[in-house]
Amino acid sequence: MIVSIPLYVILFIYLAYAFVLALFSFVNFRHLHHNGALTFLSLSITFLVICLVASTIFFTFVLLSGVDWKLPLVLWNSDWISNTLNSINF
Repeated sequence: MIVSIPLYVILFIYLAYAFVLALFSFVNFRHLHHNGALTFLSLSITFLVICLVASTIFFTFVLLSGVDWKLPLVLWNSDWISNTLNSINF
């Protein structure tokens, strides 16, 4: 018995994570603006975080652009148990 899911399920999980990250970033920027905490240090750290997020998204796109998302991701394959137990080298 083989249990598998399409690989694009992981992409949906990543997109949900990116959405939550964007939501928290929006709340953070709103909080900074609302409280008047727009100092040089807070703007510098915010700019650094934006640059790191943008570079992460860019490199993720570059690395994952060649992936075939329709391939199955095998979660469980019971054939390896029977092949191991029936092998001559056991």
